[in-house]
Amino acid sequence: MKKILFILGFLLIINSTFAQDCGGYFAFKKGMKVEMTSYDKKDKPTLTTKYEVIDYKPVDGGVSMSFAHEVYDAKGKLISKSESSGKCVGGDYYTDIRNISSDMMPKSPDMKVTVTGDQMIYPRDLKVGDNLKDASINVKSGFEGGMTLMNMTASITNRKAEGYETVETPAGKFECVKLTYNMNVKFMGNRTLKCTEYIAKGVGLVKTEQYDEKGNRQTYMVVTKIEGQ
Repeated sequence: MKKILFILGFLLIINSTFAQDCGGYFAFKKGMKVEMTSYDKKDKPTLTTKYEVIDYKPVDGGVSMSFAHEVYDAKGKLISKSESSGKCVGGDYYTDIRNISSDMMPKSPDMKVTVTGDQMIYPRDLKVGDNLKDASINVKSGFEGGMTLMNMTASITNRKAEGYETVETPAGKFECVKLTYNMNVKFMGNRTLKCTEYIAKGVGLVKTEQYDEKGNRQTYMVVTKIEGQ
């Protein structure tokens, strides 16, 4: 279950690390690289995720971007590679979880994995008290022409800009907007997580946290390196 929840959280934040070159909270530059490290509730490193902006192209009112991702375990072993995309239109950033490669999901040669869902929108001009649009995601896997082995759905609700905080990480000190939301996961029962994101102007995602129903922090991720900014 913990592995599934990590994959789900990764799907939701993977595209919000980078964004546009048209202003707002997210930085974008071809060749820019960001490293983020995940920790468990005992502050033990569990995973390292590396992102790179590999391409961009104009679209109506903005730009579309492509990203490459690599995930390493605590011992530095590569465990998955994938690509995804996002876009900036009118200064607002739109993730697109539907384009995330299924390479990051466990599978066999006969396994089919599909990821569907809504775009998560990050407005250019975030203000404390703003309510952001809800979203949902579905991850389904099974054998070609056979039965479904996994069918997991998560609903993202109550997305709010709660306030401003200074966040210090190995990559530096950042002035951030704190965003919170609820994530209800339907997989082998129901589970609700309280999630927090910290984003900084010109940088993007700096830190994320996941809390259980009792308010205990389960996992968190912080930016540990930025290159080519």
